[in-house]
Amino acid sequence: MEMKYLMAPAYLWDGTEEKVQTGIAFAVENGRVIWKGSLAEGRRQMPDAEVIQKNWLVLPGFIDAHDHGRAVSPTGFGVPDRSLELWLQDLWRLPALNHRIATRFDGLQLISSGVTTVLHSHNPNRWENLVPELVQAAGGYRQTGLRCILCPPYLDQNKGIYAERARFLESLPDDLREKFADGIHDRVFTVEEYLEKIEELTELLEPEIREGWVEIQLHPNGGQWCSDEALLKMKDYADAHHMRIHMHLLETRYQQIYAQKTWGCSFLRHYADIGFLGNNLSCAHMIWLTPEDEELLAKYHVIAVNNPSSNIRLRSGVFPLRELAEKNVPMALGLDGCALDDDQDYLRELRIAYFNNAACGIGAEVAPDEPLRMATGSGAGIADGRLSPGVIKVGEKADFIGISVEELRRPYADADADLLDLLLHRGTRKAVEAVYVQGQKVYDAEKYEERYRVAAAELTEEIRRLREETPIRPLPWKQEIIGEIGKFYRKWEDAK
Repeated sequence: MEMKYLMAPAYLWDGTEEKVQTGIAFAVENGRVIWKGSLAEGRRQMPDAEVIQKNWLVLPGFIDAHDHGRAVSPTGFGVPDRSLELWLQDLWRLPALNHRIATRFDGLQLISSGVTTVLHSHNPNRWENLVPELVQAAGGYRQTGLRCILCPPYLDQNKGIYAERARFLESLPDDLREKFADGIHDRVFTVEEYLEKIEELTELLEPEIREGWVEIQLHPNGGQWCSDEALLKMKDYADAHHMRIHMHLLETRYQQIYAQKTWGCSFLRHYADIGFLGNNLSCAHMIWLTPEDEELLAKYHVIAVNNPSSNIRLRSGVFPLRELAEKNVPMALGLDGCALDDDQDYLRELRIAYFNNAACGIGAEVAPDEPLRMATGSGAGIADGRLSPGVIKVGEKADFIGISVEELRRPYADADADLLDLLLHRGTRKAVEAVYVQGQKVYDAEKYEERYRVAAAELTEEIRRLREETPIRPLPWKQEIIGEIGKFYRKWEDAK
């Protein structure tokens, strides 16, 4: 039995209030919050409890609601940032990292910036190894103390380009046409075989799922890559098994055009018409929305996940945070493995979300608690609160962060300067002193450097080994293909 303790921070934002509170302590026992009130009352009721009294701003643990566990961003492997449709063509350069090694390193970066749960959108090295790779990924996150949502991907119409493949292939020179066509695999396996893999993974990770460290969600990779038939079979399975579904959607303008070309309406309108939308669905990016789309998100309680750094780096567009907030659309926040500084710092990502909200002029402001709620309570909705709860509340799991008030106020801040404002303007992992998951301290700033050094050395050695085994060789035709794809999509734009 874990001894109970009283956490008595100088300041508390528990995820339920608009403002920071002072003079509030909370008691933790067996991984849950069992009491909240004044420190004096806590001492009286629990005289034997250890008291942890810190000059901290304590907040609920952050949820990284969309990431890929890459460890190193594609930039580190010579992949330049450019439009998604072109960027994807360069990802062949990435080495096939051991996923435990990758997620261990990635998880350390995340937890050091206050993340307690990450949604892992898996990029398989080999489709046939999907299940063991995901077990590896879960193991790496677990080593860091991080909870994870595993999303095994599925696609059954890998078009290479989104539509009009035949016309595109005809436009290519003969040598390029053959090379491009060789890389197209429309269906790796059937949706029935995919669901069998979900069941196999669930069985293998049953202890971790039962203990609240892992959740599995269905993951149609993207609207343009999945047939209606596959999506509806997944929804039926998810509904029957009380599961959630996560997917990429409306990341770029070309995806919006694809929907219009295919159905004569938006993705969301089409998905509502066929019965796919529901409150167990979350969608990453969600930039190219129509006003009707925004209403549909609100109606069906679909969670829209903002990935601001990725959206900037890949020239995708800007998430309409203010508009969605006004319509009461549930929103979350994810790093997408593309943090602006390649540093996986969740607090920096909060700042970008706060200021890059697609609104301009007088009245464009977003309240400081809006991005924080995306990061905590609304983010917890990605797993229906089954992992990190997103609040500090009696009866809930004790997942929380200790932020140094001294660091937030450095070099100077007036005593009445709002701490949430300071957090959003100044916060980085440098201010995170401790992270608790299920009541246990899983991150201590004083011990981080050694853990980071060991994980980084293991990662570096793994990459060096892979590069020695399979050296990168120039493929000039890849760049030619990228140029042709660029021309093709520009014609879509011109047609609009």
